Amino acid sequence: MAHSDDATKAWVSAIPTKNSDGNVIEWYCEYKYTLAVSGEADYIHTFKKDAKIETPSKAPASYTKAELLTLMNKPHWDAMFNKKYTVHTTAQPTITIDASFDVSGLN
Repeated sequence: MAHSDDATKAWVSAIPTKNSDGNVIEWYCEYKYTLAVSGEADYIHTFKKDAKIETPSKAPASYTKAELLTLMNKPHWDAMFNKKYTVHTTAQPTITIDASFDVSGLN
């Protein structure tokens, strides 16, 4: 199962820009994913995106949350959250400095 499936998702904002007819010409949305990390604080990432409406024909209140998620390309957000969460929770390699390295042995 993907991490994005387990994450709690919440709308932060959905801000419409309207034309003179009151129809939406662009949406700017923020959508937050939150998922627990074992032994650490929750991992939280907020996606932000704007989407232009090619043929403005609806007032803001005529949209559904599902329509907004489609406009924002939620499958891409899910995929990106999965990648970001995996990187966040993967143990980082140990980095060491070898101060005793003898450069004179190199060609």
